[in-house]
Amino acid sequence: MNLRDRQRAFAAALVGGFVPAGVDPRGMAVYAHNYRSQLVAALRETYEKTLLWLGETAFDALAAAYVDSHPPVSWTLDAYGEAFIAHLDDAYPADVEVAEIAWLDWHLRRAFSGPDARAIGVGELDADDWDRVEFDFVPTLRYCRVRSNAAAIWRALGDGQPPPVPQGVEAGVGLRVWREGLSPRFASMTADETACLDLALAGASFGEVCTWLGQRYDAEQAARIAGGCLGAWTAEGMVRALR
Repeated sequence: MNLRDRQRAFAAALVGGFVPAGVDPRGMAVYAHNYRSQLVAALRETYEKTLLWLGETAFDALAAAYVDSHPPVSWTLDAYGEAFIAHLDDAYPADVEVAEIAWLDWHLRRAFSGPDARAIGVGELDADDWDRVEFDFVPTLRYCRVRSNAAAIWRALGDGQPPPVPQGVEAGVGLRVWREGLSPRFASMTADETACLDLALAGASFGEVCTWLGQRYDAEQAARIAGGCLGAWTAEGMVRALR
């Protein structure tokens, strides 16, 4: 067996939890413990606020179970753990805030290491035909619809304050995460803004967003909501260009 094959066999044994032929079980146990410990430590670092919310005992038990079924597939531990959000959702189906806090943890961390992009300023909002304008957003932007006050819980945990009691929120509201300059940020969104962002990310023009709003509100209110979304997205460094 050459060195490459031996390394692959050793790595497979670590992932599979068995001792390969010709290897001292005592030494293998040390490597297996270190392997699992490093992956659990990576999850603890990535999901810092989720750890605070669940407590060390519950978090570490879930993390250990996740490690057993999700070997790393990237060269960097920074990319390990994306499916941990779904793992938590399955573990806490009645406590929806758990997975939503984890969603914030994951995407804020990914935004920090995401690709750079220059965002346009409010003064660069210039177009000849706004009905046909489409938006090119910064690549770190992510959003989701939420069912709980996870954002308020996450913020309190980050500030070292007693977190609020979990509670449900209005249907359709959302969270967005992006990086403004060098700083990862997040913001809660109303159901209207969430729907508008969903449309814009799918390629809808500003005119099409306004048309959608016009089916729900009078013309003046629809224009106010659309303009507010455009102003907020631009002022907060989310828009890279207009098309």
